[in-house]
Amino acid sequence: MLSLYFKLIGARIRSQMQYKVSFLLELGGTLLATAMEFVVVALLLTRFQAVGGWSLPEVALLYGMTSVAFSFAEMVARGFDAPFERMMQQGTFDRLLTRPLGSFFQVLASEFQLRRLGRAAQGIAVLAYALSQLPISWTPAAILLVPLTVLSGTVIYMGLMVIGATFCFWTIRTPEIINVFTFGGQQLISYPLNIYNRWIRTVFLSIVPVAFANYPAALLLLGRRDPHGLPAEIAWAAPLVAALFFAIALAFWRYGVSKYQSTGS
Repeated sequence: MLSLYFKLIGARIRSQMQYKVSFLLELGGTLLATAMEFVVVALLLTRFQAVGGWSLPEVALLYGMTSVAFSFAEMVARGFDAPFERMMQQGTFDRLLTRPLGSFFQVLASEFQLRRLGRAAQGIAVLAYALSQLPISWTPAAILLVPLTVLSGTVIYMGLMVIGATFCFWTIRTPEIINVFTFGGQQLISYPLNIYNRWIRTVFLSIVPVAFANYPAALLLLGRRDPHGLPAEIAWAAPLVAALFFAIALAFWRYGVSKYQSTGS
């Protein structure tokens, strides 16, 4: 199954690379557009020096981790966004159900947006800047924590995209509320979670746990204490939280497929 996935994705990448100038322009456009996001953050921190007691390099650490995680999720799971909406609107999802491969796998392999490397590159650059400016003690555990957190964030964002796609079985379109937790969530947790009120912290840690893409890990790496009592050590639970959230998303997807009614066309 894994080898088939890579073959299908390889074909997607080759098709995107056929027009190299167009691809490079899209890549550059994505890079510049997302770079402006951090420029806004940097200007804010330059003016006010700190947000919630967090300096620019510390906020850059938060921003970099969540930006890289979100870009990887967009790259891999974009098939559950607009392409899946089109399947539902055009009635072509029926074809997937007649094939021997599972519908989840087919939708996952239907799209791979390599141009999202622009966002990833920008996020990695911001993350590199943060790590070069911060006095982090690089123990083996700290070295492991950064990629583990980014990977967990990627899985959480992918789970959100799957949940959004599943709603299409009833609504035909992905509800806009999902964008509040994907795009909106990515922007919200680019700042320290302690600046928000209790219900926002609860939602983004316990219900839609995108905060595990950066905040607990940043606390642990920086040796900071959360003013609301969140233990920094909970950062090591991020893979478990991500796996559980994705399992819920996958179960919801299977439920949606079981309730799907063919268009008959």
